[in-house]
Amino acid sequence: MKSQKDFIESLLSNKDRKRLWVLPAITKNEIDIQAEKVITWLHPSGHIGYVIYNNGEKISAFMLDKLTEKSSSNKACMCSWCLSIKPMWQMSLFSKKLSENKSHSVILCSDLNCLYSIGNPGMHAMRESLTIDEKTARYYKNLEDYIAAFIG
Repeated sequence: MKSQKDFIESLLSNKDRKRLWVLPAITKNEIDIQAEKVITWLHPSGHIGYVIYNNGEKISAFMLDKLTEKSSSNKACMCSWCLSIKPMWQMSLFSKKLSENKSHSVILCSDLNCLYSIGNPGMHAMRESLTIDEKTARYYKNLEDYIAAFIG
């Protein structure tokens, strides 16, 4: 049986495998990547974000480069996946290189913990009539759309 790290590596490109850092909780099997719908984490240096998404039929894993420069602005900014509104210093620009000359960038929660943001909206949250379950479903849909468009 493959280890969870080996399984994640099998989902990544050769180039991305070289930059993979797996959470100790995953390597110790404290988190079952096949049982969770989404798992996100950051490299200890903060410059790479990792996403594993299980839609029930297929597991996708990918890495995003994170711009580590932080804004000190208190202006509000919206996460492209969970649609949480936070000060800019709590958001980051993440990029995925698509080819030698093409990449795609997206503004996301700095810690990639969108599910926490949905359940704990904070003082900048916009008023919505959606329930937490509906916001979570919207997050999964936005993540699936991103994967379909840029990961494959």
